[in-house]
Amino acid sequence: MRCLRPRVRHLAAAVLAGGRLWGATAVQAAGVNVDIVGIEGALRDNVRAFLGIVQYTPRGDAEADAAMVRRLHARAPGEIRNALQPFGYYDPEIRARLERSDDGWRARYEVDPGTPVRLDEVTLRVTGAAADDPAFDERVAELPLAAGQQLNHADYETAKRRLMELAAERGYVEARWAESTLRIDPDAGSARARLVLASGPRYRFGEVRFDTTVVSETFLRRYLRFAPGEPFVAARLLELQYALDDSDYFRRVDVRARREQAADGRIPVEVALAARAKHRYTLGLGYGTDTGGRVSVGRESRWVNDRGHRFQAQLRVAEISARVSARYTIPLAQPWRERLEISSAYGREDIGGGRSTQFELGARRLTTSGGWQRALSLEYERSRDEIGGEVTTRNLVMPGIALTRSRYDDRVYARRGYRLGAELNGGSETLGSDVSFLRLRTQASGVRGLWAGARLLGRLELGRVWVEGFDDLPLSQRFFAGGDQSVRGFDYQALGPTNAQGEVVGGRYLAVASIELEQLVAGNWGAAVFVDHGNALAEPGDDLRTAAGVGLRYRSPVGVFRIDVARATDGDESARLHLGLGVDL
Repeated sequence: MRCLRPRVRHLAAAVLAGGRLWGATAVQAAGVNVDIVGIEGALRDNVRAFLGIVQYTPRGDAEADAAMVRRLHARAPGEIRNALQPFGYYDPEIRARLERSDDGWRARYEVDPGTPVRLDEVTLRVTGAAADDPAFDERVAELPLAAGQQLNHADYETAKRRLMELAAERGYVEARWAESTLRIDPDAGSARARLVLASGPRYRFGEVRFDTTVVSETFLRRYLRFAPGEPFVAARLLELQYALDDSDYFRRVDVRARREQAADGRIPVEVALAARAKHRYTLGLGYGTDTGGRVSVGRESRWVNDRGHRFQAQLRVAEISARVSARYTIPLAQPWRERLEISSAYGREDIGGGRSTQFELGARRLTTSGGWQRALSLEYERSRDEIGGEVTTRNLVMPGIALTRSRYDDRVYARRGYRLGAELNGGSETLGSDVSFLRLRTQASGVRGLWAGARLLGRLELGRVWVEGFDDLPLSQRFFAGGDQSVRGFDYQALGPTNAQGEVVGGRYLAVASIELEQLVAGNWGAAVFVDHGNALAEPGDDLRTAAGVGLRYRSPVGVFRIDVARATDGDESARLHLGLGVDL
């Protein structure tokens, strides 16, 4: 019986070969045609990667050197045997033939790999403190190494690597291999693998050192999800890295466990930080069929003080609206998942067949947990609505809650994902509101990849408002339909119940659904067909409107640019053009 070191270099060559399946047809190699028959897939790839005669290339335009070709051909059977061993084949039969013709050299290798060696005994054991760590039991159960299976050196190396990686991830700094042997008996067609990891003691988190930066160390320590003295887990460092990256305070974050400085069973952690510019300015110009031409300017202070507070102000002007707003953000105890926002805004907007001027002041607490984002809010709104020649002023005091959740494989251009949202808010005369009401709005959208370049997109939006005197409800709390993100084929907020003058005044109910099939045609360009169905309603049984259309799509780095032409299916409306740019979810 022989104790053989796994031929890792052969396997690496197989990977470098690209995993491409080559047929039995000849492979041209600069004057030498090479046929390899009898094996396929990874076996043939590895053989090709190590056959010197395949790699041989004459210099310049010179013909293949006859002596060199014969020498490489003589080496080929040994190279083939070595290339097959990582896959458990130790006794192949190889028939080699080399011929020369007017077309050049041709080498043919017929390979019968024979019966593979199988593992008849596998020992995977952990000693030391890690023997009582459940994570190692789980990892051992997942390893691709078991008695009875065909020997594959890659599986053995994978088992070694994954066990040692887990030891590093969980703070076993002194981990070493007490035994790591792979004993192969080619004559018997059997092998024995034995891996015994001596973990040593488990280290703990030591001191965490932060670079001096624009926010205080006290504030930065609120990002920690571990405390010095807790058992070391590398995943906690990744969580810290991601949270600080997402904070937007820093242009560079480097979190490192200094294992080489470990002492007294503790691993110190260093966090290197480089701050972003304190202020960010924005300027936006655009056009949308819902809003017309629009311009926005903004200024954000990424930090106002060393406690990480932020401030943002923005002015947005469009053909149908104008709005100035400000927001002050206070990170809370766990700043990566919870914050308090205090906001104020003043503006006017054309809504349905009327115009609303609003002043808003509010606060909301946002918390992210289990993939859901929750917002608890309390808002004050003073609105002045003009519609049908009448002017009404209302004061609303509105507590509310909103939930959202999204999952996708790509933020900009998803082929699989969804977004869910629900918002419930209301006013009560008991709390000082001029109108008592309750308003619910839910949204769901999804995307699913079909065949190459094709996607199916769908969305659904439902809403209802409970109020005794609907005419007392401000326009801002009513439902409207129509536009780029609603029922295409109709103008923005052009659908809904009307008054005696035919002006759209909004509804108690909202129901909108859409389905769209999109296909990329050339590069990032594509086309779409869609059907939208819905309306804003006074009563649940009122008529819904349907529109269908076609669209042009361009997949850009910041989202999908859409040009849609849609028309109502009942023929009462002319075709309408819709433009949009953004992400699907």
